[in-house]
Amino acid sequence: MGVRMLIVVAAAGALLGLGVTGGSHAAAQAGELVGDVGQGDSFTISLKDSSGAAVKHLDPGTYTLLVHDHSAIHNFDLSGPGVSAATDIPAVGDQTFTITLTDGIYFFQCDAHPTQMKGSFAVGTATLPTTTTPPPPPPAAATKLTGSVGPGSKVTLRPLGGLSAGKFKLTVADRSATDGFRLSGGGLSKATGVKFEGTVTWTLARRAGTYVYGRVRSSKSRHTFRISG
Repeated sequence: MGVRMLIVVAAAGALLGLGVTGGSHAAAQAGELVGDVGQGDSFTISLKDSSGAAVKHLDPGTYTLLVHDHSAIHNFDLSGPGVSAATDIPAVGDQTFTITLTDGIYFFQCDAHPTQMKGSFAVGTATLPTTTTPPPPPPAAATKLTGSVGPGSKVTLRPLGGLSAGKFKLTVADRSATDGFRLSGGGLSKATGVKFEGTVTWTLARRAGTYVYGRVRSSKSRHTFRISG
């Protein structure tokens, strides 16, 4: 009986020992970071936590950094407060570092291509700066032109100088009951009716080229002007 009791107690102790060892291993895994650089000589670099998520923020503490360096033309270099851990550019393989992170911003990069292959993360109370995309510029306002026809044979368009390609808004005052105002060129043709009297506004896209304006019923009243590109 005494021998059997000793065997049971020894077996229980062995199981408890295995349980303690397994817990320590899990804790180490939870504190592991994995760096990866240059898979297939590609210009890629990353840093992930034990769950496989990209590292953006970590708590202060001691971590194991496992770097998978796949390329002889790249390396993995982690730096920040109290930390400098890097693989060699010609070296290929896995390398493990033990690092202690404190409050601050940390950076990782390939030293051979620092502008193309880089990343950063924050630790503790530090936060990464926010990046905002500036809003697109407002669309250019349409250039305003004024035209008129009548009374009589009079026809005008203003301004005619310094015009460039883009949008314009043309307001035409038609004061003739027997003629109209016509504008053509750059792929467009607009006219008021011969019997129309009143004001009309057109918003048009103008291209570079030569334009013609004048009265609808008289080719002698036609005038030309240029729009630059």
